[in-house]
Amino acid sequence: MRKQGYITMLDPLQDSFGERMGGLLFLPALCGEVFWAAGILAALGATLSVIIDMDQRTSVILSACIAVFYTLFGGLYSVAYTDVIQLFCIFVD
Repeated sequence: MRKQGYITMLDPLQDSFGERMGGLLFLPALCGEVFWAAGILAALGATLSVIIDMDQRTSVILSACIAVFYTLFGGLYSVAYTDVIQLFCIFVD
C-alpha cells in the first residue's frame, strides 16, 4: 500500500471500483466513526456522572470538551499518551 501511495484503506477500493464507489464506501466508514465517537463519549459521560455525581448530559459535554482541548493542544502525542494512561488504569483496576 505504501508503494502505491495509498493513504486510507478506501484508496485501493477506489482504484479498483472507481471514484463513485469510493465515495459510496466512505459513508459506512463515516457512520462507524461517528457512532464510535458517540459511544465512547456516552460511556465516559456515564462514568463521570457516577464518579462525580453530575448530570449525565453535562458530563458528556464536559468530557467532549476535555477531549477536544487536549487533542487541539497536544496533537497525536496527547491522544497516544491518554491511551497509555487508560491501559495502565485497566491493569491497575
